[in-house]
Amino acid sequence: MVRRVREAADPVIASFGLELWGIEVVAGGRTVVRVYVDAPAGSEAPEAGDGENGVLEGVSVDQCAEISRMVGLALDVDEVFADAWVLEVSSPGMDRMFFAPSQLAPYAGREIDVTLADPHPEISGRRKFKGPLVSVSSDAFVMEVLLAPSSGEKPAPSNVSIRWDWVRKARLVPVFPDTSKPGAGKNAKKATGKGGGKQA
Repeated sequence: MVRRVREAADPVIASFGLELWGIEVVAGGRTVVRVYVDAPAGSEAPEAGDGENGVLEGVSVDQCAEISRMVGLALDVDEVFADAWVLEVSSPGMDRMFFAPSQLAPYAGREIDVTLADPHPEISGRRKFKGPLVSVSSDAFVMEVLLAPSSGEKPAPSNVSIRWDWVRKARLVPVFPDTSKPGAGKNAKKATGKGGGKQA
């Protein structure tokens, strides 16, 4: 199903000079198809702000609306979904989900939030990890997390290697300006709320 959505979405998104960031299909009473689009790194897009490390943080609402219309028509013609479904097109947002290890590379040093499908084979019972991204390879990545020593001492930072095929979900932890103090726009703090992208 994801493959057929990709086949319909790829040429449409490319015609806008944008890139397909990822596809998420959520089944339920009504299937929800989420298509995330982004501007290529180093380029400019309408209403898009420059993100850290040269990555742009979004696309315009009008672009999302038009892409949604065109991709939706293509999926309807191909009768990809037999039952009721809804299509959402948006930018990945400040808390962007990652769909491939290659997408992680520009965010080295930033904090990420990772959930594994099963407990880490070297860390008994632990599936959730949150901390700075240290490095990325073709099929794995390393992040710094707090681990409690078996002796009961205080948790200490440790580098943990995670294979991409272990990952159930991985997101970037958004950083927003701290507006609580005068002149605090120059500083930043981590936020727990969802950043979200522009939707059509």
